[in-house]
Amino acid sequence: MPFISVSQSSTLRFNEVRALLTEIRSRETIPPAPETEIVSTLRGLFFVNLYGAFEFSITEAVQTLLQEITRACIPYSQFEPLFHAVALDGKFSAISDAGRKKKWKARRELLSQQVSATVCGLNDTAFHHDLQNIWFETLSMLFDALCIAEPVVPEARLRGYIDEVVDRRNAVAHGRESPALIGRIRSTELELRLDAISQTATHVILCFDKHLANRGFVTLTYRNPPFAAAPA
Repeated sequence: MPFISVSQSSTLRFNEVRALLTEIRSRETIPPAPETEIVSTLRGLFFVNLYGAFEFSITEAVQTLLQEITRACIPYSQFEPLFHAVALDGKFSAISDAGRKKKWKARRELLSQQVSATVCGLNDTAFHHDLQNIWFETLSMLFDALCIAEPVVPEARLRGYIDEVVDRRNAVAHGRESPALIGRIRSTELELRLDAISQTATHVILCFDKHLANRGFVTLTYRNPPFAAAPA
């Protein structure tokens, strides 16, 4: 199963974050005893580490799904119509770069490709730029583009944690705030965020695995049997 490897790699990354949390907890004092600045700094850097594990997991899951769809050798004509937003990514780019003189030819090529029996090869880095900052809306866009009908998060209450972690990570990584300032939050609160983000990553991976198994990106006509053989 292709997503077993993704799940295992994701777990390793989140285990690293959990190890950092354990170290932070061991350094915390019981109020009102004062804490050293290094504890606050570690808690601020925790958000960078946590977001890194999240982005890694989502990026690996997206690339794996696109690679597996390519391996299935699906003709363009068998995709769900809205999935062509992904399948024809290169053609859409060609239209934007074509200029006035070639725009009509580029448009005809795109529409012809959409209904052709040519086997599709997806660009597994098509979402690379979009996944530089994975907000909740980024995940929503991703699910829509891939024609995944499942909820973006396993529980609605987890939605806010995603944007908070991204925002705090950016504040530290881009120098807007010092890690010590961002880290004015104790380990019990950090653990809530770790659990929320890791649960979301696991949910996304499982949704992608289910989507691949159910062939949700293929029109109903060709889902059972899973794929029709491409014409010779």
